[in-house]
Amino acid sequence: MSINRIIIVGFVAGVMALSLAPDARDQQLGSKLSEKITQSTTVDQSAKAEITKFIDQAIKNLNSTDPLTVRSGREMVVSSMTKQQVNPAFRPVFAAMILPDLKKVISSASAFQATNALEIVKALQCPDSISFLAEQTAVKNQPNSSLRLVAAGGLATLRTPIELTSGQADGVLKTLGSNVIKETDWMVASYDLQAICTFSTSPQVPKASQAFARTALVNALGYFVTQIRKGTVQPEMIRAVNRSLAIYMRDQVPLATQADVAAVMKALATTLKEIKNLPVPSKPESLVEAYTQANKTVDTIQKTFLGGTGSASGGATGKPATPPPPPAKK
Repeated sequence: MSINRIIIVGFVAGVMALSLAPDARDQQLGSKLSEKITQSTTVDQSAKAEITKFIDQAIKNLNSTDPLTVRSGREMVVSSMTKQQVNPAFRPVFAAMILPDLKKVISSASAFQATNALEIVKALQCPDSISFLAEQTAVKNQPNSSLRLVAAGGLATLRTPIELTSGQADGVLKTLGSNVIKETDWMVASYDLQAICTFSTSPQVPKASQAFARTALVNALGYFVTQIRKGTVQPEMIRAVNRSLAIYMRDQVPLATQADVAAVMKALATTLKEIKNLPVPSKPESLVEAYTQANKTVDTIQKTFLGGTGSASGGATGKPATPPPPPAKK
């Protein structure tokens, strides 16, 4: 066959493939769940059958060896739950149907497939999915630090239209508080701490649980600083401490009352002094800079909230506090 003939045949085959691919590909990759179903408060047998078929296709795609197909499985569900109207009552019903399959993917598939499955869990936005994400921040449950980071990141944003009960919120906070002090990866620890910060001001969390979150944050930061001083955790953990303090000032202080902020800062006073007294490593340069940034963060907090002397300033006005600009983060 001449070279021209080969080129022509190849060109025609390519054009035919392109013309046929969309329909076949769309059928394989699936589409969003019907908005009529996602807006429902109840699921009848007909809707249940459609949901089951939808879930089967999404899980099949997630288990594919083709990255594009895996992503399509994720997008089928994420789009259905975040890019159209979803009745809050539908979320836990749908989660109960899909979570068992997602847990299998997360525990037995590749890291890439598991990551996409976790992204779906994040999109479910209901108490059961939030609880599962918390469980995935434990080293014993999820040995892959990258997957723990994905789970913690989902909790740090805490996007859910459903108000959590005290039992649900406290359960997640107890899990996070227990897991974070066992974490060895500073980035994962910082997102665990950010998640706790988020719970301290989220309107979806009861006031009593918000207070519980503030206590959990203070305790975890105190634990890490003490362990850094003792040398029982890597000195890099100062990055998690610094990031968490900066994020609390940036994200939580504007949402909290002056009374709550003053209480947190007063409770942190000893830990902040301890940070200032930590020995700074001589190398590497990036770690030296991390300690420098942590000290700058402490200086900002002490001058702004503790009067520079360790005593909390500001009264219990019940008004949102005005934060200073957050320090630069590395």
